[in-house]
Amino acid sequence: MGIRAISPARGQMPPPGPIWSDADRAGTESRMDCETAVYLRCHLGSDFETATSWEALGERLAAKGFRLEFRDDRLSLVHAVTGVALCTCRFLGYGLAEMVARLGKPHVDAASGRIIAGR
Repeated sequence: MGIRAISPARGQMPPPGPIWSDADRAGTESRMDCETAVYLRCHLGSDFETATSWEALGERLAAKGFRLEFRDDRLSLVHAVTGVALCTCRFLGYGLAEMVARLGKPHVDAASGRIIAGR
């Protein structure tokens, strides 16, 4: 499947950068092909590794067109424009337990499952 372009609908802003996929993978994370997963990890790895808070991580991911949210009780990387869950953070090598140990407990919006800035 890999990276593919999706044209925006009339009147919509074009997405920031490539659309990674149009297939929601949060529940079946192994469907992402290896090449795309490696490229995605390379693209976002320093953001996950150097962020000092959930807020900082969210800002870095948002600048690249992504966000974090819980889907089916899994922390998922979501494409901000399409709302498609690309994979879980664990699939990219960033498990929730490790992230909580480093960044603290995330604040989660109960309605959407999105990680939100601390209060």
